Amino acid sequence: MNGARLKNLVIENFRSLRGKIVVPLDAQVVLIHGTNGMGKTSILSAIELGLTGKIAHLATEGSSYRSYLTTLGAENGSISITTTASISEQAIATGTLTFSDTTFLPKPLLNVDDSRFFAERCYLPQATLSRLLEIYDDQKAGKTSPLTLFVKELLGLDPIDALVDGLDHAFNVTRVRKLVPEYRRLEEIKNFLKDEIVRKEQSIDRASKAANERLGRLNEILSLIDDGSAITVTESADLGQLKALLEAARDGDRQLVALSRTRSELRGLSERWRDLPPQDSSHDQATRERADRTASDALVAWQIDRGDALQSAIDAALSHFTDIPSLQDSPEQSRSDAERRARAEADRCERLLATHVAASERMEALNVIVQRASTRIDELNQDLSGAVEDAKALANALAGVTPYIKGETCPVCSRNYAEMDAGSLSAHVATKIASLSNEAGRLQAMAAVRAEEIARLASAKRDLLSAANGLLSLEAIAELTVRQAQLTDMAHRLSRLKDDAAEGSRLMIDLAIARQAVITARRRDEQSQSLLPEIDTLVQSILHCPTSSFESIDLALTNALKVLEERITAAERVTSDRIKAGSEIDLRISDLAHIDALRTECEKARTRLQSVNDAFKQTDVTRKYAKTVSEAAEGVRSDIVKKVFNTGLNKVWRDLFVRLAPSEQFVPAFRLPLGNGGKVDAVLETLHRSGVASGSPGAMLSQGNLNTAALTLFLALHLSVPVRTPWLILDDPVQSMDDVHIAQFAALLRSLSKGMNRQVVIAVHERSLFDYLSLELSPAFPGDSLITIEIARSFAGEAIATPRAFAFKDDRAIAA
Repeated sequence: MNGARLKNLVIENFRSLRGKIVVPLDAQVVLIHGTNGMGKTSILSAIELGLTGKIAHLATEGSSYRSYLTTLGAENGSISITTTASISEQAIATGTLTFSDTTFLPKPLLNVDDSRFFAERCYLPQATLSRLLEIYDDQKAGKTSPLTLFVKELLGLDPIDALVDGLDHAFNVTRVRKLVPEYRRLEEIKNFLKDEIVRKEQSIDRASKAANERLGRLNEILSLIDDGSAITVTESADLGQLKALLEAARDGDRQLVALSRTRSELRGLSERWRDLPPQDSSHDQATRERADRTASDALVAWQIDRGDALQSAIDAALSHFTDIPSLQDSPEQSRSDAERRARAEADRCERLLATHVAASERMEALNVIVQRASTRIDELNQDLSGAVEDAKALANALAGVTPYIKGETCPVCSRNYAEMDAGSLSAHVATKIASLSNEAGRLQAMAAVRAEEIARLASAKRDLLSAANGLLSLEAIAELTVRQAQLTDMAHRLSRLKDDAAEGSRLMIDLAIARQAVITARRRDEQSQSLLPEIDTLVQSILHCPTSSFESIDLALTNALKVLEERITAAERVTSDRIKAGSEIDLRISDLAHIDALRTECEKARTRLQSVNDAFKQTDVTRKYAKTVSEAAEGVRSDIVKKVFNTGLNKVWRDLFVRLAPSEQFVPAFRLPLGNGGKVDAVLETLHRSGVASGSPGAMLSQGNLNTAALTLFLALHLSVPVRTPWLILDDPVQSMDDVHIAQFAALLRSLSKGMNRQVVIAVHERSLFDYLSLELSPAFPGDSLITIEIARSFAGEAIATPRAFAFKDDRAIAA
């Protein structure tokens, strides 16, 4: 042993183990016995939880099992396990776990790697034994079986597998693209460059064709310019010099600018002439001025005759409403606004007075209701105060006494009622009960009436407060009454002046129209006098004749504009041809530069494509080297598998199985065929004693020998790897074994514990087997030790663990 022996286990409220138990483990061999359901498996699971923080064979289905670890009826539980020494320098010597239905707080003793080793190589649960061969031989599509993973770990094939898997991409371009995105990018660049070269060549062809067509259009435009210079452009012509010649001939442009300026002036004069007010040929200026004076005199007469009355009414309205329009703006508008405001204010005053009257009448009615309700409540209170108090309770009390009346003797005072000569005592009590019941009913009715009157009184008082809000003071009533009468009278006065106001508005409109006609005629005369000299000068410069030679100024302006447009059109044509020629020269220069740029880009693309092709050649060389290395690694891996596996693990398993089942003809073994690409794919088979390969263990072995094969496989896997945790924990491993198998198994356990320094913890449920193993595994030399633990339950259901320790003792009888 390396000193790291399991020492002590403390369990509280874990699964079927109710209460707290202490399980000593500080021995070379620990035997645990208990009938089914006593908690043997729970003790071994507690060891696993304390060491690793989980139950491996349950954790594969998820973590839901954690909710059922606490004993039924307990609030929480705990597990604590200690070792005699730490597994490594960084490891701890105590592992703990606290849990409940909702919490799970592990502090395992082992780290992650040691925990995995313990769960796979050191602990064989009862639930796993029957499925061990199935688990290790599980061949799922796309996944590596647990047996194959162990083989790789045992033989150290992971680095070689990693090398082969890493180089596998070199055998297929598709896998290279997935591994190296730059390779796909390089392919995309290569395809892009090929397409780019084709597009550039097509663009060069199109650009050359377009340049030739543009050259033809340029020569055609140059032939239209009539300036005595017959120019023809060739492929080798100096386009810069030709453009300079066209720029030098700009006289036509200056002439076009002067003509355009003249046209703008002529259009401006025409618009100003047309904008003059129209001249009414049927009236002269004197007639317009007489109409103006007549309209003014009529308005003055209206103001003297009827305007004063209207002004007086408007002034009276202004004392109440300051925002009424002035009479000078519009008599009718001013009058209608004043009338509308007066009527609205009179209506408001009338509504306030009507509200006051209604509130007064309502208050009188409510005061009557309050007075009547108060009087009625006083009467009801007086009637209720004189009535018999608690008549209903007294009637109930008498009704309770009635069953106890026997004859004429009162059960309360023991007096003989017959002495009173007033009839029967029972009849007297019944009459009294009826009277009290009637009185109680009457009192209840009176109380209900009083409640209704109280509610009516409260409602009337609330309505009084609401009605009081609509009352007006005497001063306000007087003021509103006078104001309502004044405004009503004002509205009637304004209504009677409606026709006078309409007449005044009409006269003001007539005066405004007449005065505008006089002003418009005067402005036209002034503007026409200032425009005629300018028009005559401009027409003389264009047509070389005065405006007096035309029938009207409009005709002279139209002819001048027509001649000017013709001159501008001719100048624009020459200028347009020069501009088109210059534009075509610029476009041809641009076409030639574009063609040169396309040829340069095309050459660059060809150069880059050549570099990409060289890179692909180098990649092919690298892939060839990678294939060579991968094939060599596969050969090395195959040699290691054939050499180490067949002479190592298979030999250990065979020896263990034959030792436990010496009469079995079929021996289980590993077969390691090489799959596609030389990959290791371990499977299980059986070999006949003659060496002939047969079917799988499940098909060839009985159930007992199948369990023996699973057990020996677990032990072989445990012994085939370097020890990390020197413990071997087995949960009832002798299922379906006969006596020969059990005897051989006991000898194997003795070899493991005493010869190979393994601390063995084994749980069994058969008493005879427990006694047999206790004898077979008893201490055989100094320092050897054995602890037996029996699990039972108390009368209250508490778990009890009874340990017993055995140490080596000399056999005095033999020594003697």
